[in-house]
Amino acid sequence: MSSASSQITHDTPATSIMLTPLQTRGNLEYPGELEPLQQDDPGSFDLVTPHTAGQKSLSIEARSQQLFSIEHLHVIFSDPSLLLRFTAFLSTSRPRSVPVLIYYLDALKALKAIAYANAIAEGLDPIDDLEFTSESAVLTENSSLEEKASKAFQTMADNDLPAYITHIYIQVVSLSITRRITGTLSPYLREASEGLAEVFCLSDPSRPDNPIVFASEEFNRTTQYGMSYAIGNNCRFLQGPETNPSSVRRIRQAIDSGKEHCEVFLNYRRDGSPFMNLLMIAPLCDSRGLIRYFIGAQVDVSGLVKECTELESFNRLMVEQRNGQYSLNQHNRAEDVAKKDEFQELSEMLNMCELSTVKKWGGRMHREHQDEDIEGESMSGAHKPRLLLKEPSPDLNKTFNLNGGGGKLSGVYQHYLLIRPHPSLRILFTSPSLRVPGILQSPFMNKIGGSTRVRNELTSALAEGRGVTAKVRWVFKTDEEGRNRWIHCTPLLGSNGRIGVWMVVLVDEEQEISRRWRRAPPVNPSLGQPVRTQRNGRDQLGGNGEYFPHSRGRRSSSTRGSKERREADSVSLHGSSIRSSSPHHL
Repeated sequence: MSSASSQITHDTPATSIMLTPLQTRGNLEYPGELEPLQQDDPGSFDLVTPHTAGQKSLSIEARSQQLFSIEHLHVIFSDPSLLLRFTAFLSTSRPRSVPVLIYYLDALKALKAIAYANAIAEGLDPIDDLEFTSESAVLTENSSLEEKASKAFQTMADNDLPAYITHIYIQVVSLSITRRITGTLSPYLREASEGLAEVFCLSDPSRPDNPIVFASEEFNRTTQYGMSYAIGNNCRFLQGPETNPSSVRRIRQAIDSGKEHCEVFLNYRRDGSPFMNLLMIAPLCDSRGLIRYFIGAQVDVSGLVKECTELESFNRLMVEQRNGQYSLNQHNRAEDVAKKDEFQELSEMLNMCELSTVKKWGGRMHREHQDEDIEGESMSGAHKPRLLLKEPSPDLNKTFNLNGGGGKLSGVYQHYLLIRPHPSLRILFTSPSLRVPGILQSPFMNKIGGSTRVRNELTSALAEGRGVTAKVRWVFKTDEEGRNRWIHCTPLLGSNGRIGVWMVVLVDEEQEISRRWRRAPPVNPSLGQPVRTQRNGRDQLGGNGEYFPHSRGRRSSSTRGSKERREADSVSLHGSSIRSSSPHHL
C-alpha cells in the first residue's frame, strides 16, 4: 500500500495532525530497496534495487542522533515560523528555559552588532593628506561572548529540543491511541499499531535499584525480553551504545525527585535492534501521599522519526543533508534569497521596543525638520495601537505541585486507574484527574453503570485475565447516570505469570467532549412572557411565564432519554484486545 493511502488527516482544535504508523516495518536502513523489482529486462540480473556505493545510512540510530542534534536546532532558529512554535512551547511548558533563550538571543544580537560595526570599519576609505586614515581600523572580536552564546545554544539543544520533540510526539501518539481505543482508527493504521496502548511496566522504588515487579505481555513482545528476565531487573537493560546519556540522567532525576516525566530516546531490543521509545513515567501514591510504585507507559515511535511526522524542521534537515546543502553555520545556510548584509541580519534581531525607537528616532541627524515631525506625531493618535484592558486570568496565578504525589501521565494516559486482580477489583492508584476523596480502595465495578449485561461481560473478561476494551457509562457520586467513556484494560503480570495488577486507561468519547463545550441553544424571544396552554381543557399559566408541557410531551422526553441510555449502554469487546489465547487465572 502506498504511503499516500496510509496517511489520514484529522483536524483538532490545536492543529491538523497527519497520522502515520508509529512503528516501523522492515529495515529502516534500506527503505524500499529490498522490495522485488517488477521488471523484465533481458540485460539486467537485479532482483532488488542495487545499493548505491557511498549512500548515507538511514538507520534509526543515525536518525536519533540527527533528531536531537544541534544542527536540527539551527534549522528551527533559521525560520521565524518554526522558531515561533519552539519559543511558544518554552513559554507555556518550560518557563525556566526562557531566560536561556533570551540570553542566547541577546548574545547573538551583540555579535551581529559587532559584525555590523566591523563592516562599517572595513568600509572606511583613506583620505589624502591625512596619515591617520591610511591604516585600516582594527576589527573588534569577542571570543568570550561567542563562547557564551555557543554554550547557551548547546544547553537548549541538550535539554529543550528533546522536550519539544517529546511534546509533539505525545500529541500524535495520543490521537492515534485514542482513535484505536474508540475504534475509529483506519484499518491499515490499526494493524500497524497492534498492541500500541498495552506496553506497561510497574517498578518498586522501595527495593534496591527500583526493579520491575509487573509488566504487560506487550512489554515483553516489544522489548523481546521474557518475563523471567524483565521481572526483578531495572529497565536499564533496554539501553545500548547509542542511548543518549542526557535522557537517562533526566529519567533518573525524575524518579529520585518523585516526579512524572516524558522522554523520547533510543532503546534496544534483546536481539540488538534499536527503536525510538516514547517513555512516560509517573509515581503512584497511596492515600497518605507516599510513593509506592512507578508506572511506565512506552510507545515505539520509530515510524514518526522515519517519516519526520509533525516536524517540518527535521524534514528540512534530512532533505538538506541528503542534497549536501546543509551548513553548520546557520548564517551561511543555503537561502532562496540573496545573501544578507550585516545590517539586515542585525535588524532582524531587534525586538518591538527597539524597532519603535528606530522608527521614532532613526535618521534624525539627516532630517531638517525633525522637531516638527516629532511634535506632529505626538499630536496624532492615528499610529498608536488600541489598548486592551481586561482582568488577569485566574489561571495565570495557579501553581502546580509536581513533587511527591504527582502521578500525571501525558496525552491519552492522563486518565488511568490501577486495580487489583479479580475477584477484588479494588482501585489502588489513580491519575490526579480521577483522584477524588474515597476513590482509593473502592470497588472498581461501582464506577461502571449501565446495563447488567455490560457489567457481567466486563467482570467475566477481568476474571479470565483477558485484555478488554469497552464502552461504558462512568458514574460519579454526583452523577448517578454518568457519561459515556471508553476503558482500555491491560493486565500486568508478575514473575509467576499471574496477574498482579490491571492498568485501566479511560478515554472520553468525542461526542462527550464536544457536548461539554457546545454552545447553549438560542433563547426563545417569547421567554418571560405569559404563555397560555391548555391542560384538561383549561388554560394554564405559569407564574413567571413558564410553559408546562403536556403529559404526552413528558412521556416522549422520558422515552427519548431511555432510548439514549440504552444506546449508551452498548459495549464493544474487541477481540484484538485479547493479549493471549489462554486466560491467566488467579
